[in-house]
Amino acid sequence: MSQDTDRIAVPTNGRGPHPVAAPPTPADADQGAPSDEEMSTAFTPKQLAIGFAIVASLVLLLVGAVRRRRPGG
Repeated sequence: MSQDTDRIAVPTNGRGPHPVAAPPTPADADQGAPSDEEMSTAFTPKQLAIGFAIVASLVLLLVGAVRRRRPGG
């Protein structure tokens, strides 16, 4: 299967087509360190703790609202 015929280059914004990116070679693939793309979506423990605290507080507010509406509780 030829990679040249798998993709048709289409001009965008009045400019020429973008070049087709070459697939990574096994030597370039994974060196054990996270890539820039992986690091852009990584979370620190502090961010996870803050996110969990926000979700927990919203759940507690929701439970409190339900308990107040319940008659004879």
